[in-house]
This record gives sequence, C-alpha cells and structure tokens, in this order.
Amino acid sequence: MKRWTWRVAAAAVALAALGCAGSPETGQHQPTVAATGDAPGPSDWAADVVIHRDDWGVPHIKASTDAAVAFGSAWAQCEDHFFQLEDTYIKALGRYAEVVGESGFRSDLEVTLFDLVGTSRRDFPNLPENIRRIAEGFAAGYNYYLERHPEEEPRLLDRMEPFHVLAFERYMILGRLLGAAHAPRGRLPRLAEELAASLGSNQWAVAPSKTRDGNAMLFINPHQPWYGSGMFTEMHVVSDEGLNFSGAMYPGGPLPTAGFNERLGWAYTVNAADISDTYRLTFDHPSDPLKYRYGDGYRDAEEWRATIHVLGDDGELAPREVVLRRSHYGPIIAREDDRHYLAVRVPRLYEGSRMVQALAQAKARTFEEWYAAVSMQLLQTFNVTYADADGNIFYLYNGTFARRDPSVDWTRPVDGADPNNEWGPFHPIEELPQVLNPPSGFVQNCNSTPFTTTDDGNPSLLDFPPYMVEDKHDDKRRAKVARYLLRNAEDITFEDFQDLAYDTTLYWPMTELPVYARRLETLDRTDPELAARVRPYLEHLLDWDFKGSLTSTQATLAVGWYEELYGRGYPVETLKPEYVNDMPARFVALERAAAKLTELHGDWRVPYGDIHRIQRHANQPSAGAVPFSDDEPSLPLAGVRGPLGVAFTLYHSPPTTLENGEVRKLRYAATGASYMAVYEFGEKTRGASYLHYGQSHRPESPHFFDQAKLLSERRFKPAWLNWEDVEAHTARAYRPVDP
Repeated sequence: MKRWTWRVAAAAVALAALGCAGSPETGQHQPTVAATGDAPGPSDWAADVVIHRDDWGVPHIKASTDAAVAFGSAWAQCEDHFFQLEDTYIKALGRYAEVVGESGFRSDLEVTLFDLVGTSRRDFPNLPENIRRIAEGFAAGYNYYLERHPEEEPRLLDRMEPFHVLAFERYMILGRLLGAAHAPRGRLPRLAEELAASLGSNQWAVAPSKTRDGNAMLFINPHQPWYGSGMFTEMHVVSDEGLNFSGAMYPGGPLPTAGFNERLGWAYTVNAADISDTYRLTFDHPSDPLKYRYGDGYRDAEEWRATIHVLGDDGELAPREVVLRRSHYGPIIAREDDRHYLAVRVPRLYEGSRMVQALAQAKARTFEEWYAAVSMQLLQTFNVTYADADGNIFYLYNGTFARRDPSVDWTRPVDGADPNNEWGPFHPIEELPQVLNPPSGFVQNCNSTPFTTTDDGNPSLLDFPPYMVEDKHDDKRRAKVARYLLRNAEDITFEDFQDLAYDTTLYWPMTELPVYARRLETLDRTDPELAARVRPYLEHLLDWDFKGSLTSTQATLAVGWYEELYGRGYPVETLKPEYVNDMPARFVALERAAAKLTELHGDWRVPYGDIHRIQRHANQPSAGAVPFSDDEPSLPLAGVRGPLGVAFTLYHSPPTTLENGEVRKLRYAATGASYMAVYEFGEKTRGASYLHYGQSHRPESPHFFDQAKLLSERRFKPAWLNWEDVEAHTARAYRPVDP
C-alpha cells in the first residue's frame, strides 16, 4: 500500500469539462441502462445472423443490420477467445483487481480516475441511435452466448450492458492519451516494459504507377502484443445497411477498425502526436487546501473518496479506499511535494463514440467520403495510410491537437496557474501533416516522422506549429528500409507485394558493416591483437547479403552485436554512451556477442531459426509472463527486431534463467507482426492476411496454431471479401440460434 500513497492521495477523475455530477462509478452493482426502444430480442438477432467460417477459421458474419452483425461479432469472439474478451472488459470496468489482485490495482485506479464507467453510462443514451443499436447488439450477443453455453464460466462478467461497449472503447484509448501527456504512471516489470515499449507498426501504400496492373496497394502491419488487451483478431462483416468490411480489431470491439472494403482500405500506426498535456498546480492557499493558484486568484479542486476492491492472497476481496481530486484541467494524477501536484488534460475522451467515425470510414466508397469521415477527428491519435480503387494513396499524421502557445514546451509539465496555457480550439484535419498521391508513387510510416513519408512530396516541418509533432526528427530504420524497398520496387504484382511485406533486408548491417570493415583496417594498425580476435566474426558478417533467414548465422550474430551496442529496448537506435567515441570498444562488443552465443549454444555460428521461435500458450493476460518452454514444440521464425531496420518485424523474449534455475536458451516471439494484410484495389479488390498464431485461443481448436506455419514460411492466406468467394471457401456455416 505504501508505494501507492503518493499516487492515491493525488489522483482524481477528469470530468470537469463535461460537468459530470455525483461521485464516479466503479462498475459494481449498477442498474441496467434501458435499451433503445423496439430493439430486437436476442433470439431475433441470433436468427438473423449467419456466420461462415473459412478454411482458416476466420468468421465472415452476415446479417440484415449492422446491429445484428455486432451480435454475431460478439458470438464469434466468444467462440474464439472468450478469456481475452472478458479480461479486457473487466479492466475497462475498473474491476481487474477483483480478479488478479494487487497487479490489477493500477489499471482500476486509472479507470476510476477518469470515471470511465460513470461517464459511459451517462453518455450512452446520447449516442446516435445506430451506434446504440450496435452496442446493444454486441452486448446481447455476449449474453446470449453465455446463456447458450453454461459450460463457459466467466471469472466476473456474467452479463454485459450496452454502455460497457463505450467504456471499453474509452479504456482502450486512455493509455495512449496518458502517454501523450507524459504523465507519470506505475512501473512495469522489466520484460513487460520492454514488450510494451516495442509496440509499433509498419504501413505502406503504393500508387498505380509502381504496380504491374495499375492498381493501388496497401500493406497493414501492426506490431501489437500477441497476448493481452492489445492483441488482434480478424473478422469480415457484411450487412444490408451498406457494410462489407474485413480487417483487424481488438477482442471486445464490435467491428473491425482497420482493413478494407471493395473500394478502399486503411492502416494505423502509433505516432507521437502531442495531443495531451500535464499541468503543475500549486496548492498554497492559507486556509483552504483544495484551492490551487489560477491567474490572480484561485480555483477549487474537487475531492472525494472511492473504493476499489482487491483480491487478496486469501481469496477474499478487500475494499481499499482512495482519495481522489480533479482540477478544471482534468484529474490530478501525481503529488510532487506538499504544494505541487500534476493534473492531466486529454482530448475528447468523453465526446461521443469513435464508432461513429469508424463506421463511416468502413462504409465510404470514395476518398472524399472517407476523408470526410476521418475529419470528425473522434480518433485522437495514430498515423493513417490509405489506398483505393481509384488509384489514390494517402498518408495522414492524425491527432486531435488543441491550439496552444508555440513558445511553451508542452512536452513538460506547464504552469497551471497561467491562463495563457489554456487550450484553444482544435486544429481541423486540413492543418495536419498529410501526403496525397506523391510523385514518388509510395507512402509509408513506421512509427516515424511524417516529414520523410516518401521521397518526393513530403510535408514541410516549417508549416506546422512546434507543439504538434513530437517525433518530427525520428526517422526510424524501419522507415528507412521501407523507403529503400519501395523506391526500388517497380511493376509490383500482388505476389511481389506479399514478398515485400515479409522482406528481411536489415538496414543496420547493410549500411554499417561496410563502415566497420574500414574501421577494422585502422584497428589492425592501432590494436592488431584485438583486430585479429574479431576479424573472423566481422568477415563472417561481411560474407552475407544482409538478409535474415532461418538458416542465416550472420543474422544471429548481427542481432547479438546490435544488442550489445544499442540495448534491447525500443527504439534503441542510438549507441550506448560508452560506445559513441570508442571504436575499439565496439569491436570488443562484437567479441562479447560471439562469446555469449558460444556459451549458450556451443558455437557462435547459430542458424537464426534455431533459436528464434514461435510457441503459443492459452489464456495469458499479457505477453510479459507467458511460460514459454524450450521443452515444448515451436516453429522457427526469420523476423528480426525492428531497430535493426526490417520489414518483417518480430520481437522475441531474451534467454533467461527461470525460477526453478533452468536456463531458457531460446527466444520466443511475443510482439510484432501481430496482423499483416496486403490489399490490391482494382476491378475486383483482393486481399491476403495473416493473424498471429491463428484465429482461436482455444487449444483444442484446429485454428489455435495453424497460422504460425504461415509466419514461419513467410506466407499469407486469402482474405476473402466477395461473398461468392466466402461461400466457396466456407468450412462451416451456422447461426447462433442453431442447436
């Protein structure tokens, strides 16, 4: 409890902008929100929905309405991964500590701080009717699944309410918003922190000028964790209300959020948009401890108490009372000293639902319609890359940016007493960095600066306020290798594009090893003994095409050397300080990397696929604690860590000593290439995709691990969109109402 004292005493719920009355809710024992009038009953929705499972188990869900499709979506997700769906909703409702104990307290505290449950309950009746219907359909599908499957035993959520879907949506974006504010948050275990930091993505689009058949193409490649709330699932949804969309989503979302329809598609990658801010408040009033300085006077903070229930080691729930505060900026999240506290302001967390924008994007038929949907700016962050059947390609540095004083450093806590630090109106989408149909014929973003999106036609850094783009100078090696590949690609076929998506050209060895070859000649003169020791290793690396493969021993050594020089975290693209001005030390690091390989594996020439593996374990709530084992079956992988600069990006757990003293020598993928898809937009749009491991989380399913072989062999499967193709490749068709 002691380690939370400073945070609990300082925390508060960010509701001031919405005028939310009353104390926040915890999601416990609340009455049901009334459903929209004349809503169909569960059996009506169940009879309306038909689910076609293709050869890979992917659900293709068809119904007369979007709401019925959402019902089928919940049913199919419960079939595939009930554990993860419920796990995320328990988090979103601020009740995770009731299930997992102390480790869930931080998550529940943040949900309570921002009153995700209470505000979602309050705001739900004000959503557009079609969005309410979708949420009602999804909740009904979850509940109907449990009714029809009494053998499925929820850990907590034995009934879903429609407003829970809105709470889920807000929960899933909250972490991004807090990260953008650089708000202090609890520390994660080392491996979990490394995996969380590695989250990123690749996205590319190529114009008709670069393809053989004159069709635009799109590549989607999020690098989300393969376990936990941020993992992906795949789905295709079709309704008589204009929906025909296939793509990826987090378990718990009613509909896919990135993917393609017959005419267009889009991808998201994480950006460093400066959309949220932290304010330093001064509480120095002589008689009222809840007054903080503002302008020439003071403003009042609100303080109240809330209770979070925590599962103890004895299996009993213990109530824990926390003292919370909020300012007019938002919640007070940290105490610096007796007088100074930090408050955070985030954009549009409580303004409607992002489903409004996502549904409009999914139903768009032209770039103009799609752009109008994105212009709603209900999705507060992310890079976006787009392509369509009219031959357009597009990149947007998306963000909900308030106008602010450009002379202030908004990446640090700002003075909350200064009214000049208040937010102004939001920048419209037209004022954000973007690229439409550049002369170079391609766009890409790999969690990198928008100002090197392509070779010709980039936006100019000088055209945007300094507070907008935090990653303005961050040109990652993944972005550099993407431009290298796309620049040199011509007459691209759909099959070529799939090969490019799995390309293993490594930018760091390709550009740096020739430099080290020249440095070795200098080392021959200055330290011939060291030069003689490392020459076999460097010559081995130079006898290479700089591509990763299952059999490459050079890739293994290059990754080991890189980790010695740069570290294992993310983005780790800058040399460790001790190597910056010490070239001999860099060669010693190469020698050390080879020695570590020899110690672990008996030789420093180890085929990459022998030690970089894929293995799946069921019902794991996060990637940081998966019990990977060298004694259990696994498959080899050729993907490499992103900081080396590679398209086929995978992040593996390091060798480690287990609690029982055994050494786990192999490395297991847990992040990266979580979903990959390539689309060609033409007279008949087509797609191909891959989902980490397989469609189902249930070990007894044939689709628990079937797509791991695709990843090992660097192949895609078809992503059927045309309903005739779906029917032709249906392994099973059924309705939720079927016995």
